[in-house]
Amino acid sequence: MLVFLIHGVATQDAGYGDQFKKKVKENLSKKNVDSPIFYSSFWGHAFKSKTDELFNWVRADVKNLSDKCKELKGSEWDIYRHQGAREDFIAKFFGDFLTYLNSNTGASIREEILIQFQKFIKSHPEDKEIAIVSHSLGTLVLWDLLFAKDLPENDPAHEFRKFFNSSSSSLKLRGLVTMGSPLLFMRLHQDIDFSAVDNFAEKSNKSLTWLNIIHASDLIAYPLGNAIKHDKASKFLFTDQFLWMHGNSAETGALRLGQVHAGMALGMADAHADYWSNDVVAELMTSLVKGDLTTIATKRVHKRKKSYTEDLPKN
Repeated sequence: MLVFLIHGVATQDAGYGDQFKKKVKENLSKKNVDSPIFYSSFWGHAFKSKTDELFNWVRADVKNLSDKCKELKGSEWDIYRHQGAREDFIAKFFGDFLTYLNSNTGASIREEILIQFQKFIKSHPEDKEIAIVSHSLGTLVLWDLLFAKDLPENDPAHEFRKFFNSSSSSLKLRGLVTMGSPLLFMRLHQDIDFSAVDNFAEKSNKSLTWLNIIHASDLIAYPLGNAIKHDKASKFLFTDQFLWMHGNSAETGALRLGQVHAGMALGMADAHADYWSNDVVAELMTSLVKGDLTTIATKRVHKRKKSYTEDLPKN
C-alpha cells in the first residue's frame, strides 16, 4: 500500500510528515502488519517569496516611523504589536490561501503535485492501493485534484484523476484523510459539491473510506458529516473524527481561569499544527491501513488515552 501526503499552509520543511510516518510504522509493527510506503509531497517554496516580500515591506514601514520620530525608537514592537504572530500564522495562513486561489498559481501547484505523484506511483508499480493524507490548505488542493467541477480542460487535476478513473489504470484509492480542513467554510466561496465523491466512488466501482479529523481547538477545522449527507453520501464510508484535547498548556491554563478568548488565541495555532505529530491521528491512520472499518465507524471522539465508542444500531 502507498500513502501520499499533502501539506498545508506555512510549511517550509519537506520533513513535515516524518513524525506521522514514524508513529504509523511503529503502530503497524506492533500489530505485525506491513507498513505502507510513504511519500511527502512538497510545494511550500511556492509561497515563501511572496510572504517574505510582504513582511519586508511591513518591517520597513514600522522602522520608518521610528526613523522619523526619535521618541519612538525602541517602541516599534508596541506600535505594531504581535508582529511574529502576524507573520508566522495569520498572514502565512491567509496569504497562502489567497495565493493558492489565484487560478494560475493554483494550477502550477497542482501540476507540481501531479509530477511528484506520477514519480511516486511509477516507482512502485507493484502497489495497487493508495491513501492520500492532507492537512489544512492541502485538503482544498486534494479536493481540486480529485473532485472540483469547474477547472479548465487543461488543468493538471484532470491528468491526476486518470490514475483512478481511467480504464487503463489499476490503482485503487483506498482512503482519504483530511486534517484541519476548511472545506466546509470554503463551500461559501466556491462550488464544493460533496456528491462528487459519491460519483467518483460509483464510477470507480471500488470502496472508499474518508476520515475528516478535527482538533477541538483548531479554528480552521470543520466537521463535514451533515454537509456530505446533504449532498447524498451513500457510496463511501465517511466519518468525522474529533480530537478532544487542548492545543497547548497555555490554552489549558487560560481556560481553567475562565479566560476563554485568551485560551482560544493561545491554542489555535498549535492545535492546527498538531495533526502530523498527534498519536491519535497516527492510530486512526493505522486503523485505515489495517482496514479496521468498525473502529473507524464507531470510535469518533478521542482524548489522548481514551476513545469513546458509539452504540451500534440494534437489528
